[in-house]
Amino acid sequence: MPKNILEKPPRWVERFLLPNLDARIRTIVKTEVDRVMELQKTISDIDKRLAVLENNPLFIALHGFTVKRASEVLEFLEKKMEGNPLTPDELRLRRELTVKLDAETISPNEARQLRNILNKELEEAREEKDFLAILAILFLLGLVLAIISR
Repeated sequence: MPKNILEKPPRWVERFLLPNLDARIRTIVKTEVDRVMELQKTISDIDKRLAVLENNPLFIALHGFTVKRASEVLEFLEKKMEGNPLTPDELRLRRELTVKLDAETISPNEARQLRNILNKELEEAREEKDFLAILAILFLLGLVLAIISR
């Protein structure tokens, strides 16, 4: 071992370690640069997808769609439906539970009750091929299922 750090290193270090060290460092740096480039490409792809989604008319329309609006849509459509599958008590309960859902004070048990009611309405809306009702019900069901899964 050299006594002074500035002295010449041992022969084996010069012969085996130093020549390979440069290649190893270049390989590591190249690998990391490739990873960064791949990450930048992925981020760019995500940005492009988000831009497309943000300009989608359905996304724009649903952006302001709230629980209250979905409930209003269902109430409007109730009047149009020929044979509403819900009893007056179920209609009243659905209105009460959607108010609680909008206020975020609904319990998991109440959320399950609302899910059952909405599933009945969804079947009726599918039979009548009422696209707007189906969208409103699916929107509410998504929120209800998110609460139940907590």
